[in-house]
Amino acid sequence: METNAATPKVNPAEKKGFLNSINHFRGIAIIFIVMAHCYRPAGWQLETLADKAWFNLMMNGTVFFVFISGFLFHHVFYHRWDYKKYMKSKTKFVFVPYLLLSLPWIIWHITAGTDPALHVLYADIDKPAVAASWYVITGRTLTAYWYIPMGMMLFALSPWVMHLIKRQHLLIVAIPLFIIAMIIHRPESNLNAIQSLFYFLPVYLFGVWGSAHRDKLFPFIDKYWLVMLVIAILLAVGQAYWFGAGVLNKAAFEFTVPDLMLPQKILLTLVILAILNKFEHISIKPLQKLAEVSFAIYFIHPWLTTPWWMIYESPDLFGFNGQGNILTTLIVTMGVIFISYFIAVALKKVLSKKSRYLIGW
Repeated sequence: METNAATPKVNPAEKKGFLNSINHFRGIAIIFIVMAHCYRPAGWQLETLADKAWFNLMMNGTVFFVFISGFLFHHVFYHRWDYKKYMKSKTKFVFVPYLLLSLPWIIWHITAGTDPALHVLYADIDKPAVAASWYVITGRTLTAYWYIPMGMMLFALSPWVMHLIKRQHLLIVAIPLFIIAMIIHRPESNLNAIQSLFYFLPVYLFGVWGSAHRDKLFPFIDKYWLVMLVIAILLAVGQAYWFGAGVLNKAAFEFTVPDLMLPQKILLTLVILAILNKFEHISIKPLQKLAEVSFAIYFIHPWLTTPWWMIYESPDLFGFNGQGNILTTLIVTMGVIFISYFIAVALKKVLSKKSRYLIGW
């Protein structure tokens, strides 16, 4: 989406310039995003090397979202650029839904939430007004909402990105930023939007470059996608063996191991794009539907995945007692997506065009 929370709405009716491959990728990206929040309710405990490697391939799907966001920024907006109109749209259809859907949970956190409350646990805040501001700034209200504060900063940087496009400096800036991102990692508990911005900014710039240089990128990935897939799998296995499973969140200036997941996800991004490009002439309806509603699914699914562990203090929704695996995770993921999709469709029918102010779609 400029990905879900970040992806500009693309109308398939606009045949000129419309890319089935990118729209299909949006549908795949939301599956990865939701899946990252479903392994606990699916009872998947990571014990074997294979489990950890699968998990590393599954996690950090936000990289897909951000790459697509950058790609579509250039593809959709570059030739009709209007910063004021762009930011107005993002505020109305990204930030406003974020505030409206966060508000009930901010009230819950401040009045009857977990003990200790998250704003006390993470920031030692006791004043309600300050706590409410902290939840808005960090996105800690629900799982996945951390992306919006970072995303809004990314949108605000778009004039600078336009400057890089015109000067043809995208890779000159993106490559050193990518090295920095591998060093600083994602922030602890995803609470630091500025650190998240530095982590994902090079991915966004790679996406912008990919759209601006499709004539170079697509032939290259079509030729080498299998090699990139093998390297990505080796990186996932290597991380599992040496560093463990999952995103290695940490403080920005704490020195630790390099983030192998970021290059792994960039390679997987290119692999998926290469495969989807082979079917550019085909419209895959399930993925088109997921892409169309992906923004709403992003906003709705944490309402399904977060409460059972915050309120009931047990992430194991179905009582697998640690006997889950990647298959149970996929089943729970598709269930959450299915429910989120139909909630979105129902809200769209009730609210019509006004639903964009609530769920972004």
